[in-house]
Amino acid sequence: MPPLSARPVPVRGRCHPADDAGTAGRVRLAHGAHRARAALGGRARRVLALLAGAALVPLTACGGPGPTPTPADPTAAGQGTYVVGAAVDPLSLDPALVTDPDSLRITRQIFETLVMLPEAAAAATPSPSPTATTGAGTGTGPATPGDPTTTAAAPVDDAVAPGLATAWKATNGGRTYTFTLRQGVKFQDGTSFGPSAVCANVDRWFTFTGRAADPDISAVYQEVFGGFIDSAGTRLAGCTVLGTQQVRLDLTTPMPGLLTQLTRPQFGIQSPTAMATYGAYDTGADPRATPYATAHPTGTGPFRFGAWEAGVQVVLLRNPDYWGSKATVERVLIRTVNDPKARGDGLVKGTLDTYDQITPLEAGSLTTDPKAGTRVLGRAPRDLTYLGIDRSAKAMQDTRVRQAVAMAIDPTALVVRTMPPGSQVADDLIPGRSRQRAYAYDPTAARRLLAEAGVSDLKVRIAYPSGVQQSYLPAPEDLYVAVADQLKAVGITAEPVAMSWPAYLQMLGTSNSTNRPDLHLMGVAMDTPESSSTVSQLLSGGAAEFGLGASWTSATLNTLAGLPAGSGRDAAVHAAADHLLTDPVIVPLAVPADRVAVGRRVTQFTVRPYADEVWSSVRLTG
Repeated sequence: MPPLSARPVPVRGRCHPADDAGTAGRVRLAHGAHRARAALGGRARRVLALLAGAALVPLTACGGPGPTPTPADPTAAGQGTYVVGAAVDPLSLDPALVTDPDSLRITRQIFETLVMLPEAAAAATPSPSPTATTGAGTGTGPATPGDPTTTAAAPVDDAVAPGLATAWKATNGGRTYTFTLRQGVKFQDGTSFGPSAVCANVDRWFTFTGRAADPDISAVYQEVFGGFIDSAGTRLAGCTVLGTQQVRLDLTTPMPGLLTQLTRPQFGIQSPTAMATYGAYDTGADPRATPYATAHPTGTGPFRFGAWEAGVQVVLLRNPDYWGSKATVERVLIRTVNDPKARGDGLVKGTLDTYDQITPLEAGSLTTDPKAGTRVLGRAPRDLTYLGIDRSAKAMQDTRVRQAVAMAIDPTALVVRTMPPGSQVADDLIPGRSRQRAYAYDPTAARRLLAEAGVSDLKVRIAYPSGVQQSYLPAPEDLYVAVADQLKAVGITAEPVAMSWPAYLQMLGTSNSTNRPDLHLMGVAMDTPESSSTVSQLLSGGAAEFGLGASWTSATLNTLAGLPAGSGRDAAVHAAADHLLTDPVIVPLAVPADRVAVGRRVTQFTVRPYADEVWSSVRLTG
């Protein structure tokens, strides 16, 4: 092992390569917010310089290079055009800056993560030792020079499969993760993928500023890593390039669930060259609307960006140079069709091949005509629809009023009236946990609590997104009407606050707004099998969305991030969920049925449990 002075030293927010002898290139960055942000201006030029000099040569440490990439075949052609229906336009095609399913459904085709969810839960295998976690088909390999392998790691949750990384290990008590990267991979702009590109992406996330740092935009990064470079609560310490095949992430605290979190599409690795060239590092205005995010998203996936005609469609093209199995279709059109009935008609007529978010309006018609050749495929229910309460709102500050709101809700009636067939009542925030509902439907008790609180003729404002359907909000307008009717029955008059989807997300992430609604309809999509995922997502915006104390939400998220899977983490998740339910600031409503409609031209379509389908294996006929 080289002497301490020769080891790579992680520096917050910067990539710094070490040569094979272990000599580290070091860059010092002051940790103050003003100096960190002032340093960003030259970052794009440094990224380009790093990539220009990067070389990809084999390195045998930590498990080897993994599968050999499939040779490029520029002449090979796909089957034709695959047409996907979408309820709304994507917000952006920069995955680090979005949380909405319509954006992520597209970015999953363009970008890839270091690790990914396995094909099935059974594909996950236990870590071979307490200090290492490896990808399928690889060994732990010898210790990497300069890597602190002498310190035992905390237990690691390792239900992941290789992606752009072929092997990985956790050391230093779970504060260090070392990844061995796949060789021979190129971004869709022809530049090479490697350790420098990974650190450039980590560096970008770590130093988000302006609107990019707002909760409605970078919520997932903040949920997972706690904060940015100038935040005392950050759980990320830095990224270090180790030679030409490995990269190291250093944390300020153990994060046993980090690997599972890194499968989320927000952590897709993007081309630093394309980001620098097309303005992805600009932090002014709306970072989701940069030329990069709207016209030049560049990853390593099986499809590359073709075009985006706002309000009409996004075009994806087959990536002929993809390192793995090439897509079987030549292009994908993601067409925006706002009307649910029009989406159903399009599937029956053959103008659409597939779409998600089937509402009650068209669910029956898709399965009643066998000649149409349409099928409805189901995923295991995983999402949560809820009524949120802002306890900081003047009308909601009395606990008895919040309890009355919860007791006024009849979730069974809401599911029957507004949810797709097969949806379930949600009594809890944690999938699969069996518990009694915190506040059972009891309109008589609700009226009594309002009287005890001295409240009569209460008027509340209820917000919901207009003109959008999500898997966890299949029919928000209908749901508002049903909730308003139930509140009216106990003496609470509702006023609708309909908002566009982008404005709605921004409102939920903004604290102390004088115009914030009292209640809101929202949901959470489970995008990993991690049992704490729903609670963590709720808490990541909890201080603003629900009027909770920032210190409590931050401390709870830190606790969940630092606990390994098992009874300890389960107990912490349950305690946090119980607090949210009994306060109450969340009234669980439904677990909507999650279904995919498939047309007659589709002969092969694989449904994934967390809606993480990649369309490269779709096959068509005709």
